Amino acid sequence: MNQIVINIDEFQSRAAIIEDKKVIEILIEREEEGRINGSIYKGKVANVLPGMESAFLNIGLEKNAFLYVNDLREFEEKYLDGICNSERPIEDILNVGDEVVVQVLNEPRGSKGARVTTHYTLPGKYLVLMPNNDHLAISKKIKDEAERSRLEEIFKDIKPENMGIIIRTAAFGKSIFHFEREIEYLVKKWEDIEKKTKNAKIGEVLYKDNGVITTVLRDIFSNDIDELIVDNEEAYWEIIDYINAFSEKTLKTKIKLFKGEDERNIFEVFEIDKEIQNALKEEVRLECGGSLVIQKTEALISIDVNTGKNTGSYNLEKTVLNTNLEAAREIPRQLRLRNYGGIIIIDFIDMRLDEDKEQVLKTLEENLAKDRIKNNIVHFTDLGLIEMTRKRTGKPLYSYFQETCPMCNGTGKIKSKDAVIHEMMSEIRICAKDEDISKIKVVLSKKLKIAFKELYFEFVEDFVKNRKKELILEENKENNYEYEIVLIK
Repeated sequence: MNQIVINIDEFQSRAAIIEDKKVIEILIEREEEGRINGSIYKGKVANVLPGMESAFLNIGLEKNAFLYVNDLREFEEKYLDGICNSERPIEDILNVGDEVVVQVLNEPRGSKGARVTTHYTLPGKYLVLMPNNDHLAISKKIKDEAERSRLEEIFKDIKPENMGIIIRTAAFGKSIFHFEREIEYLVKKWEDIEKKTKNAKIGEVLYKDNGVITTVLRDIFSNDIDELIVDNEEAYWEIIDYINAFSEKTLKTKIKLFKGEDERNIFEVFEIDKEIQNALKEEVRLECGGSLVIQKTEALISIDVNTGKNTGSYNLEKTVLNTNLEAAREIPRQLRLRNYGGIIIIDFIDMRLDEDKEQVLKTLEENLAKDRIKNNIVHFTDLGLIEMTRKRTGKPLYSYFQETCPMCNGTGKIKSKDAVIHEMMSEIRICAKDEDISKIKVVLSKKLKIAFKELYFEFVEDFVKNRKKELILEENKENNYEYEIVLIK
């Protein structure tokens, strides 16, 4: 059974997509944060970098947005000087202080600002409108040639002049009635954006891509979903209204209002909160006894497959193959659940037989094909690693629940006990040379004090006494390796 579970409260909106009793995707929108992917801003050029063929724009966010020259061409042709010069360098197109309307492609992450474009897109359920592009494209997921031809003929007649359209997978089998209504809605939305642009201030939001509920209804809710359950009555009627306006009326029978019998919210009842907590861990246990270790670095996502407790009941090759096959099914789910994107390197357990490698690769491809986010397997490397990419969209799951550790600054390691003690002794030695003091007091935790007294205290105390000073150790209530040295005259 395929389900969508939606939780709405005063502080956040959350949606979980469940396939065969497994959570495969989580969408979160918090009131104080909001999602900016797809939003359109009025920006101002803050800096032009010819060497990087890009510019930085102030769009009202904490960090300036990044605009690459190839994401600017069509804006230049239509809005700046009307000249089609696609090979002009960016310094000839933009100057510091120029005002540019941009759409967010990728949200800010880490030390990087948002990536923006002037290739605007306004998504609907059945199509995507491209206001400054005269192109007609059909989703590659629609394989049937007769259906592709049918859709192409329909849209040739109804496509707005000087605007482009991408026909989405959901358009398969739908009538012209659905498309005309949605085109009218999206064209009007673009006209409203253009009206706002003239009087808008720098950093003003001209268009905000819809929240969690509309994203679910527009991009995910379809005949493949068996039921949609929501725990908020106001949101329930909002969903019904959307279905009446844009979708097939038969989908209404799948929408249910959840009324809990106790204090638990819908995410607790369906054990989605538990699944989220597991997705924040690096290690994923496989049913066969093996495991995945998923680690994120600045440059890429690494996934290591281990046999773990899976000793197998056949030969070694069979055990390795079974573990790798289960990993190939679980990895795509984890990527969707954690919303990881960018470069991904998968280290499967070494396989000697080419047919085993092909079977694992095929299983991985089949499961990645279920992902609504664009992805691509590059190849098996000579070292037996699989290189793949997944488009970055929105924030990764961990960013809603975790922050960088202030002790280790995200490295996962802190200074060792011995290193801290040696550092402390070096400071005591320097302080002992000060002729104006009589006592050196060290304030430290109990565990650091015990380690210091076991190995070094007598030696350091003698060193300090020889310089006619007293060494005092004082415990604090902390449970860490920090210390403070107080000099007393």
